[in-house]
Amino acid sequence: MAGSADTEENMEGQDKFFTAEDEQQILSAIREAESRTSGEIRVRVEKKAGKNPMALARKAFEALGMRDTELHNGVLFVIVPEDHIFVVFGDDGINDRVPKGFWDEVRDTVLRDFRAGLFARGLSAGIRLAGEQLAAFFPVQKDDIDELPNAISYAEDEAAEAAAENGKEGTG
Repeated sequence: MAGSADTEENMEGQDKFFTAEDEQQILSAIREAESRTSGEIRVRVEKKAGKNPMALARKAFEALGMRDTELHNGVLFVIVPEDHIFVVFGDDGINDRVPKGFWDEVRDTVLRDFRAGLFARGLSAGIRLAGEQLAAFFPVQKDDIDELPNAISYAEDEAAEAAAENGKEGTG
């Protein structure tokens, strides 16, 4: 279903983990992968992993609406810089089709670059691998629509937006 691992000491917690250039590299990899599949790929940066990083990934997957894809073919890459954690999480549609050990292969590919401090490169490589499997099992259709935004989601941004929304509701 998913692979996770500690990412060594190279991840540093910060407000925006990726530079603008890093984000463009990652988003380009997502667009390229999704151009060949009906699958959806997202990246999520979290502040804290808690005791169960897989549960955090599952919660983020749900919060981002990834469970709602028609073919259940979403893949989420979750990074927790402060805790040195990385998780790749695939929905049931893709999990039922990829070969045994595939998510471990994706995780290991990503971590090779992460250990060298090359986070955007590592994620891009993992995204390409996931995209290959998605394209094999869920090729793009002529009437395909992009069901989810191609974006990097930062958990702290969403928390701030929710707090702002809650504050607005009480001031009317």
